[in-house]
This record gives sequence, C-alpha cells and structure tokens, in this order.
Amino acid sequence: MNYPVNHIVDYVGNGELCLGLVVKDQGERIQVQGPTKQVTRIAVKQVVADYGRCPTNNPLPTLTSLQNEITAIQEEIDTSFFWESLMETAPESRPLEIQGDDYFGQGHTPQQRSALGRALMADSLRFRFDGAGFAPNPPEEIQRLESLRRQRAEKAALRERTRQWLAQAIGTGEEACRTAPFPVPQEMEPFLQQCTDYLLRGLNSPAVNLLSTAGSKLAPRELALSLLRKTQRMPKDADEFLLANGIHAGFSPEAVTAAESLPAYAPQEGRETIQGVDIFSIDDQWTREIDDALSWQRLPDGSSLVGIHLANPSSFVKKGDLLDQAAVDRPLSLYLPTTTVTMFPERLGCDLASLNQGETRPAFSVMVTLDDGGEILDWRIAQTQLAITRRLTYIQADELLRQEGGDSLSVALRELRRLAECRHRIREECGAVQLNRPEVKLHVQDGEITAEWDDQNTPSHDLVSEFMVLANHLAARYALRNQVPIIYRCQELPADDVHSVRVYDPIDFDQQVRKMKRTRLSTYPEAHGGLGLDLYTQISSPLRRYADMVIQRQLCAHLDGKPLPYSQTELFGVLDNVDRTASANRALEREARAFWTLELLRRQEADRRYPATVVRVEGRLVLVELNEYLVRGILLVRDAPSLGETLLVRIQEVKPKLNRLVTEPA
Repeated sequence: MNYPVNHIVDYVGNGELCLGLVVKDQGERIQVQGPTKQVTRIAVKQVVADYGRCPTNNPLPTLTSLQNEITAIQEEIDTSFFWESLMETAPESRPLEIQGDDYFGQGHTPQQRSALGRALMADSLRFRFDGAGFAPNPPEEIQRLESLRRQRAEKAALRERTRQWLAQAIGTGEEACRTAPFPVPQEMEPFLQQCTDYLLRGLNSPAVNLLSTAGSKLAPRELALSLLRKTQRMPKDADEFLLANGIHAGFSPEAVTAAESLPAYAPQEGRETIQGVDIFSIDDQWTREIDDALSWQRLPDGSSLVGIHLANPSSFVKKGDLLDQAAVDRPLSLYLPTTTVTMFPERLGCDLASLNQGETRPAFSVMVTLDDGGEILDWRIAQTQLAITRRLTYIQADELLRQEGGDSLSVALRELRRLAECRHRIREECGAVQLNRPEVKLHVQDGEITAEWDDQNTPSHDLVSEFMVLANHLAARYALRNQVPIIYRCQELPADDVHSVRVYDPIDFDQQVRKMKRTRLSTYPEAHGGLGLDLYTQISSPLRRYADMVIQRQLCAHLDGKPLPYSQTELFGVLDNVDRTASANRALEREARAFWTLELLRRQEADRRYPATVVRVEGRLVLVELNEYLVRGILLVRDAPSLGETLLVRIQEVKPKLNRLVTEPA
C-alpha cells in the first residue's frame, strides 16, 4: 500500500502506536514526523491506519485533535468482553483491521482502529502483539503473567522497604550500635547476606545497586562495611582493610583444590644435589614462606664458596595453569597487621615450595666463589635440590654472631658476615647508598594489638640482604650475557650528593630519601645507582613476588635448553601488573599500619608521655614523630620548636579512621 507525503498515519513503533505525518516516500519504507518533529524511518507494513492528507501546513493541531478522539474512544473499549468473545470464536493472531471489524463492525473508522490497537496493547495481560496482529492470551498464560506481575510488585515493594531500612541504618551512628546492634528484620537478612558476599567474595548482586544508589557519600564497599559493623554481623576473622579495597584473602575453590592435589617433591635426576654442608635460612619468626637460604664452605685454595639458594616454585607451577593464574591475579603477597594475603595457596607457598627445615626442596642456586676481600672469582647458577639443616630467626643469628668459637654453623655465619661487609664496601665505592629506617611490626589478633620494634640494621639482616643483592645482580648478568629477556630494576643516580643513613635519624633520613630517584622496572638493562651495580634484577622472593618467579622461569628454561616461556611483550605485561599491584599494596600496608598504630595509641593511658622528634616546621604547622612508634602527628604549640628537637608530648586527639594524630607538649 502507498502512503503519500503529507498523509497522517498511525503506526507501530517501539512497541506502541504513534501518530505521524509522512514526510518522505521511499517505496517499501517511509519517513514519518511526529508531534516532536523527530523523523522516524519505518516499514510500510508498520502502518495500521491512514487518516488521509493533512488539511493544513501545520500538522500539530490535527495530530492533537486526532489523539483526543482516539483517547475518548479507547476509554469506552471493554477488552475483557472482547477477550472472552475472541477465545470462543478466533483465538489466533489476526491483523488489527480484522479485529476492528470484529469489535466495531465492518466499515469502522481509522480512529476506532487506532483506539482498539492502543487498548489491546495496554491490556498486555489478555492480549499479545506479534508484529503482524493481535491474539488473545490463553487462560494459563494469563495466570502465568499475573503471577509474574505479583512477584515483580512484591520485589519492588521489598526493594523500597530495603531502601528505607538502609537509609535508617545510614543515618544511625556507629557509636550508637556498639552496645546494641541496629535491628535487622527477617526480610532484610537476604540483603545483608548479599552485602557480606559482595565484601568477602566479590559477588555482585542487586544489593550492590542499592548500595550505589543509597545517597550516601560512602563508596558501596565502605557502606557495606559500615552496615555490617552497625548490625554487628562482621565476620570475626574479616580484615576491613582488605574488604574496603576489594581484596579477598582466600583463593577460589579450584585453586585450593589444585594446590592440595600437588604431590610432595621427589628428588629429580638432572638437578644438582647440595649436601654435606650447613644450609640455613634466616627470617623473621613469623615468616611462613621461606624464600631463601645460605651455605658456606672453605675451598682448598682458601677462597669461599657461598651458596645462595632460592625457592623454585616454578617446579610446581607451570605458565598459564590454574595456580599460575592465581598468582597473576595476586602478584605480590600482602602483609597487614591483621593478616597475610599470600601469593600462593598455603599448601604450595608455605609447604611444598617453601625451604622448610629438614624437607628436600627444589631450589634455584647461585654459587659464588669469593676471595678474602669479597671479590668474585667465579660464579654459576644451577637448578638444585636441598634440605636446609637449620632455620634461624634474625635474633638467633645475631646471637650466634656475637659468640666466639662454636660449631660449623657459627663459623659459616661469621665468615658470611665478613664477606658481606666486604661486598658492601665494594658497592659503596661504586656509589651504593644505605638508608636504614627501623619498623614497628604490629600484630592484631582477637582485637589485641601488639607492637614489636624491628631494627633491620643488625648484622644478620645486613648479611642476608647483601647476599640476596649479589644473587639478583648475578642473575641479571647471566640474562644479559645469554640474551635472555627479563625484567630489570633500574635507578638513576641522584642529582645531589647522598650519604648513607645507618643509624636512623628522621630528619637526615627524609632529606636523603628526597634526593633519591624512584626505582623503576624495565626490560632494558640499566644501572641501579642506589645499589652501586651496573645491572640488577630480582629473583630472591619467588614465593612472594610473581615477577621473581617469572624471571626464574626464564633462566631455568635457558639452563635446560628449552624455548623461553616469555616474550618481550609478555614481560611488559608482567611488569605493568606487578607495578600497579606494588603501588596499591604499599599504600594499603601504610594505611593499615597507620590505622593500627593510632588505634594502639588510642587505647593507652590518656596522660602518657611520649618522646618525639620535630620533623617539620612550616609556619604554624609543626609535625613530630613519636620515637617509640615512628608515627607522625601535629604538635599544637605556641612557640615553634627547632627542627630535629626532641621533646615529650601528650596525645591531645587521635582518630584512627581519619589518620589524625594531634599532640601537645607534655
């Protein structure tokens, strides 16, 4: 059928009937302009009624008048009666023109046809439109639709009640909910469970949309956390810093199953066995992922053979497998006062691949021959297998180093310490800088906070650090010499002179750190100025840093004469992932450490005095660092003290959640 230009038609568009003026005829398709003057392109078969040529140049009054006529007729149509009639006589789908004859009789007007079409579309319970015509829905379909509509209405009502309940919870302070939890009606339990699943397992649900549109200034995760605190539904072992940042401490069931199904390590042919010598690890007492161990023996010519032995998790984890992907998703272990989020499931990272005492483990070893002055005479890398004979803490190692005489282990420790001092002097002559800052290790368990001073400027710390630096340096040398693509760590030399800070002084430490250039990752070999080395990479923590395992994997493939698992492009991807995660982890660790330090201070006696050092004076702004806890805060004082001055202060205000500490002179 042809609909000439300037004819008014009624047509089906976007599931409804619309009046419009034909402005262009394109054969099988026409362009129609509605009251808003928007032009729509439709097929001729979409037209259900033709009202003839528009009598005026302005179609709007005509369209409005026709719409009013159609609405008046529509109000008189009884769709219930029409449905009953059609179910008896014509239950199939038929064009609107024929349906109009059935309802109004033959010769019905276009207005009547348009009104009937609108009425049938409005009664979607009894009628359905299939694009070509209308058909009555059978009774069972009507029952299904009625049930569906009831369910939708109930869900909408529950959603509105949930929104109101959430608004009440948001408006209630957390202090008011410490003694008595904010009440949770039974029908709100599923919503609260969805909030918990969202936080603990990252599961999205309708609850996330409600949290996002709740009108709160808090982000959805923070709002969900606040809700669990107010209702006292926070899981006992949950870490709020992890939950707020979307980090999940656990692994997927599939990854856990994969780790649990790994067989224990069995000695392998082709791996060099290290035995007949003391092999020992030195770590913090709470360390569970033992990445490294050392050995020493005197050679017949008087030189020393130092073994730097590193865990080799790639013996268990292959590129692209389930556990490898778990490490890609979590490329760094995260250490918080409340918990440790390991890179690998415990079965792998803390057991099978960890260099545990008395257990034979695969290792990646750097064997270095040094003369008495610490100069390198020879070195090689090898895939080995070994069992460490002693696990030492730093405290135990320092105690052995203070003793004279002793067994072979004590002798090995003293020789390694002497050689480490020689190696450090060699690096210092090449520009190495050592900036020592102690740490306060915080541990939170069952709500109790303990603080432990961790001074890393001790002989055993220096010993371990120096030989890890050496292993990393020689791994970089091997990669460059053999043209193996790896990730290098680089640092440009500072523009100003920098000196080492071995005994911590906050002013001097800050000044020297500000002069240092940022360390960066690169696939191109460059010098590391801060370490005084021409090449540097990291392979020494493969259980805690994914990039270290990747580099080990590259080097092991070369040692075996196999194709390298990573291309340069893939290394860039690893580098980017590790870089972003490292920044996020450092920020989260700083935030958690600051929070729990301030929380510890909040719980102490109100009149306690703390020795503090003035670390910044800028006009009326004075910052001090509490010497015992290494945390900084504002000092309220009338007369500004001198930079570096030590004084006693009292805490005037401490708000852990706001990271706010205000002190005053004691």
